[in-house]
Amino acid sequence: MSSFTFKQFHINQQHCAMKVGTDSILLGAWADIEQAKNVLDMGCGTGLLALMLAQRSSPDCSISAVELDPAAAQQARENIAISPWQERINLIHADVQHFLHTTSETFDLIVANPPYFKQGVECKNEERELARYTKQSHLNWLVWAAERLSEKGKISFVLPYEAAKTLEKLTALYCIKQTEIITKIGKSPQRMLITFSKQPQNYCVIKS
Repeated sequence: MSSFTFKQFHINQQHCAMKVGTDSILLGAWADIEQAKNVLDMGCGTGLLALMLAQRSSPDCSISAVELDPAAAQQARENIAISPWQERINLIHADVQHFLHTTSETFDLIVANPPYFKQGVECKNEERELARYTKQSHLNWLVWAAERLSEKGKISFVLPYEAAKTLEKLTALYCIKQTEIITKIGKSPQRMLITFSKQPQNYCVIKS
């Protein structure tokens, strides 16, 4: 499918290696953006997450969307330009790690649907391989994000179930919310939506 239409915006994706998928849609609807004023989308692809968060956030919330692949970055820029929120979303064509190590900004919410497929399955083109496979672990992405997180900020990722459980054990951050994604009744969870914070919460971890 070369395009995808939501209630308030439209996504063109014919030049993007990774198309609109259920994982990003779930994350965009699930992430807690109520108090956020400065948001970062790490590896924005089509711009879907940035646009969903712009739709859900207050008018004074600004969103930075970072994408490495040139074709995807250009398509995301075009998708943002035809949306109602182009003034609030800044598309940055850059490597996520480089951006996070060079910016002085801090963010109240950082979201990502990071690459998580294991090496071994051949992709049809280099762009799709870049989007799906990575030598950089999920822990690296979380560490980079934590460096630019505001004191009361939150990091929300969608990850493979086992990767999410491993991160929960390894990170020094507090896991404050998680939701398991089950694709078929009777099957084990394959993905997890998970939120981390620097601050312990004064309520129990929410699992659903």
